[in-house]
Amino acid sequence: MAEEAMLDYFYSTRSLQYMVAESMSKNSPIFIENLLKKVSCVSASDINQSITKHLRFHPVNEFEPFLESSGLKPDEYTHLIPSGEIFLNELLLENHHVLCYCGVDPKKIGKIFEEARDVFGYETGVLASKIKVYEDFGFSRLFLSKLIACCPRMLVGGTDMELVEVMEKLRAIGIDSDWVMKNLSEEVSYDWSSVHCAQTLLRVICNDEDELYALIKNHPRLIFESSGKWTLILSGFETKLGLSARELYSLFQKLPQIQVEKCVSNLRRCFLFLKEIDMEDDEIQKVFRSHSWWISSCTLKKTSSLLVNLKAYKTRVCKVVKENPEEMKKWTMGSKVHPLPATEVYLDSKAMKTQFLLDLGYVEGSEEMERAGKSFRGRGSELKERFDVLVRFGLDEEDVKEMVKASPNILTQASDVLETKVRFLVEELGYPLSTLVAFPSCLKFTLERMKVRFAMFAWLKGRGKADPKLAVSTLLACSDKDFARYFVSRHPDGPKHLEDLKKKQQLL
Repeated sequence: MAEEAMLDYFYSTRSLQYMVAESMSKNSPIFIENLLKKVSCVSASDINQSITKHLRFHPVNEFEPFLESSGLKPDEYTHLIPSGEIFLNELLLENHHVLCYCGVDPKKIGKIFEEARDVFGYETGVLASKIKVYEDFGFSRLFLSKLIACCPRMLVGGTDMELVEVMEKLRAIGIDSDWVMKNLSEEVSYDWSSVHCAQTLLRVICNDEDELYALIKNHPRLIFESSGKWTLILSGFETKLGLSARELYSLFQKLPQIQVEKCVSNLRRCFLFLKEIDMEDDEIQKVFRSHSWWISSCTLKKTSSLLVNLKAYKTRVCKVVKENPEEMKKWTMGSKVHPLPATEVYLDSKAMKTQFLLDLGYVEGSEEMERAGKSFRGRGSELKERFDVLVRFGLDEEDVKEMVKASPNILTQASDVLETKVRFLVEELGYPLSTLVAFPSCLKFTLERMKVRFAMFAWLKGRGKADPKLAVSTLLACSDKDFARYFVSRHPDGPKHLEDLKKKQQLL
């Protein structure tokens, strides 16, 4: 009943065209609902009279029901309502009529108002003449109505000649407008300049029109998805990796039936993975030249996750991919990744690590030994080499065993680094070897931290601000904040001297 009252108002009182008045009254449920909240009705039979009385003193903003009935929601059209206007003007209604006459569904005209509002301000005959130009190029009324709904901007400014060229080239290879209509989406807007570029690219990589026809017919998304922009990006990406025009054609032929954007994302993800496992550039090119067609359909897991699940270092994974790139098919999102088979080198390293732990006094097969195996990171040969570094300084072998059992991470650093730290503490600072036995964790701290802390300690000691017998563990183990609070602050120039020491150390 409210709809009938509004139809009567728009058609009889406001003298709008019947088709427009009917659409505004019947296709604007939100507007009608809000209007009913403003009128007081004793019964349903009072609705017509109540609305008529209300509108006599409170004219509605006609842009609201007009835009809602044209396919827009309130949050989409609120900012489109002209300031200071509440009545639809004659030019707007005239151009609206031209669009409807051309075959555009009234419920889709909102998109045109949103993206090409200038269309509704054209003087009499301008819009019709623009449409006539496209008809003269052979565009049917039905095809034009679809195009206008998809690409309202084609009616703004001069004739979109790139759109015309795209259609002429499609017709030349046997693709008609009916096929184009089936593959256009009214949910997106098309950039015909970009479509034209993608179409030109495909023509370059095809040997003849038959190949071009088959490629576009079987893969319309190559030119229509995002107006062909992802096809251009994909082409540039693969060309930089060394693919020739014919290899690019072969790739496009084999592309999986997913969005081109997703294909590009998968290829990029794989490229980054290969870079992160330190594969050489020429090897990466080989992988992509031969395997891009299936890589584009596979979404690899993150590199860090893969290395953990494969239980292998980058060099091992890189070697596996070089030997058989299709192994990567097993490493995609959603799949369970199994560890790589143990190699002879790995088994030898594991045996040496087991023997190293046994030599430290762990019982084979015990929980303690299993935990220790996880704590002592590195190959078996490296652990023994680092262990021997400490023994060569004159430490008793049994003492060294207790040291590494108490602080396993001191053997995670390279032998030369470990040797440099011991020389600094024992030979430069003069601490006895017993200091290392009592506090083996001192070797886990960086050499820079050691040098700055001991230099600061010597400076404070020289000024009578530090206990000469201070333990090494006290100096090194506390945080930077506590070190500054408990030691550096003992002298007014302490903070400045500490910063000078840090800068000097960074320059070395």
